[in-house]
Amino acid sequence: MKYDELDFFEFFESEPSYLFEKEAGICSYSYEKDSFKIYVSLSYYEDYMSIDISYKSGTVYSGEITNIEEIKKFDTDILKVVTDKNWIFLKKWPCIGVTFDERLE
Repeated sequence: MKYDELDFFEFFESEPSYLFEKEAGICSYSYEKDSFKIYVSLSYYEDYMSIDISYKSGTVYSGEITNIEEIKKFDTDILKVVTDKNWIFLKKWPCIGVTFDERLE
């Protein structure tokens, strides 16, 4: 999986939290805006990501993404996750969310 830590830093506006030692390759990021929160756990050795979106104390979305090939900044407020079958867009403007599109290439 290809990705740039700077893209995550700019999107989440914070450093990652490591669940174990950094070398284990599992980290998490979170961002909160207007009572919405997005939490991402990333395992870059297993090409895997889990996403949780909540509003206040309730879960809005919870899912897992596997077979990740690349994660890159799409624009200032969007991360694009490329898998073998889909393009997944994590967004934080105008509201935190996630959208799935069938991969066209």
